Amino acid sequence: MKFLHLADLHIGKRVCETSMTEAQEAALGSIIEHLRSFPVDAVVIAGDIYDRSIPPESAVILFSDFLENISNMGIPVLLISGNHDSPERLSFASGIMKKHNIHFVTSVKDSLKPVTLCDEYGPVNFYMLPYLRPSDVSNISGTSFSGYTEAVKYMTDSMNIDTSQRNVIISHQFIAGADFNDTETCVGGTEAVSADAYSGFDYAALGHLHKPQNVKNNMRYAGSLLKYSEKEVDHKKSVTVVELGEKGSVNIDTFSVAPIHDMRMVRGSISELTRAENVTDDYIYAVVTDTNSLSGISSMLRQVYPNLVHTSYEVLSKKYDRERVMQGFSQSSKTPLEVFTELYETQHGGESMSGLQLEIMKEIIDSIEKDSIEN
Repeated sequence: MKFLHLADLHIGKRVCETSMTEAQEAALGSIIEHLRSFPVDAVVIAGDIYDRSIPPESAVILFSDFLENISNMGIPVLLISGNHDSPERLSFASGIMKKHNIHFVTSVKDSLKPVTLCDEYGPVNFYMLPYLRPSDVSNISGTSFSGYTEAVKYMTDSMNIDTSQRNVIISHQFIAGADFNDTETCVGGTEAVSADAYSGFDYAALGHLHKPQNVKNNMRYAGSLLKYSEKEVDHKKSVTVVELGEKGSVNIDTFSVAPIHDMRMVRGSISELTRAENVTDDYIYAVVTDTNSLSGISSMLRQVYPNLVHTSYEVLSKKYDRERVMQGFSQSSKTPLEVFTELYETQHGGESMSGLQLEIMKEIIDSIEKDSIEN
């Protein structure tokens, strides 16, 4: 049984107001072409189909065309909703879709019954567990859960899998032990689910984290199809191909889909960044290192980088020494004006405020102190 494992398509996404639709259409088209040359038995999509709960029309049309192309090849599709999806909207017409071997699960109450496909070694049971919060499971079980691990484990235990057969779970959660340095954030680890909650499954097709990575014991995040933030510029994106042989045999492979525009970060002075040889249509995060602020920098950069996503600024040799500044605030022997002056000089590499700036700051401090005395 060979299947494609995708996740985190985020169709309709905009990165800093830059539309990714063109790049997404090209990437999904490349997958269709790959499937025509290298057919599989199923396509699995582990959540975050869309980037927003109410996706734009263009996103819905793009995903509809993608599903239609796969369906025309006679390949079953199994997909779940992620935290970015609207379960109700995503599952629209799921009954009709099922007749065409496209299976949606967007509610935890529908995740206990698997979709079973067969090959020469027998059945493979695909259990589909959409993104969930403990409260979602409490609503159907009447049981309170202390955290995400308990809630997920309750659901996987309730599946009562036959461990003598081959079983795959499709899930969209944070898994403890994975690299969380990602576009998606797990605050304080509170949403992390222990990998033990998925014990007994031959493969866990995971979604939620955008960096492709193996967690443990045939548990893998496919990662997002494209780079979607500056945190992802160093990611090596890929599509995961899983092949299940007889019970206990799992082979995981990948292939790359070359984006029509890469996403990169460039850094340098305006004169360095705007050299003619740098012209590119990649998605660019630019870090400008000029010491003096210049007006119209983004317009200048767009002459070289038409797909400029974001511009940020860095002052060379003028590092902000937080510890030194905080020490200044804690020393009562200094006046507020002296502390502020030191802060300014620390941020500006020793450069002093002008006479006018000093006068304005002194007036502000005097006004605050006067109000404090009167009140």
